[in-house]
Amino acid sequence: MSSPSEYSSASEHEESNDDETQNAIREDLKGMSFEEIMKLKEELGAKVYKEAVLGGKSSRPQRPKAKTDLKRLNKNRPREMTTRRQVPFLGAEHRVERKKNVELRDPRFDEKSGAYSAETFKKNYQFVSQIRAKEVGQLKKKLDEVEDEAEKHDIKDTMQRLINKNVEDKKWHTKQKQLKKERSVIQKKHDLGQQPHYLTKKERRAKELVAQFEKLKNTGKLNKHMEKRRKKNAAKDRKRIGIE
Repeated sequence: MSSPSEYSSASEHEESNDDETQNAIREDLKGMSFEEIMKLKEELGAKVYKEAVLGGKSSRPQRPKAKTDLKRLNKNRPREMTTRRQVPFLGAEHRVERKKNVELRDPRFDEKSGAYSAETFKKNYQFVSQIRAKEVGQLKKKLDEVEDEAEKHDIKDTMQRLINKNVEDKKWHTKQKQLKKERSVIQKKHDLGQQPHYLTKKERRAKELVAQFEKLKNTGKLNKHMEKRRKKNAAKDRKRIGIE
């Protein structure tokens, strides 16, 4: 088997012979007319002509490349991979630590996300009330199919919790509408140069109770509400005086 030094010396000798041949061809072409050169080019072909005159890649012998067989010897073994792959800048342990150190931010309480507006938040997520109403309907159907008392109790608690959340959201929106009306009245009086009246907490609470009373009266639920309030107050009185 020939050594690398012998192979390199042989290739250098072949390259020098190729250079001499190309120089001789160029000297011959100098004495030929343009028409003769074009005919020669047509006969030989453009590719062969360029390799003979200019010296293409195919005119010089190339060193055979060693083929790397990356096939698996067994289907249960892993495939051999080349070692000429760039090593990552950070090791695996450093990458894991960098991922762990990522700062998690809650947009509701983070100053970078802007100022929190309860009104905007409630408006954007108003569709959640519709989802809760659908869930209550699904739980009602499930309640008719369940026979276990403990599971029925859990379903009823979940339904009541969802209903209470929707009632609270509805009260909040009603209160915001009322506050907007009050602000508009105050602003009008300011524009007219009059002194506006600012409602106290006690006056606002009394106004809300009157509105609630009128609503229950119009819907026919006043008697039921009063009975519920009476039972609740009686239970508080019994607890206060120590009667079970």
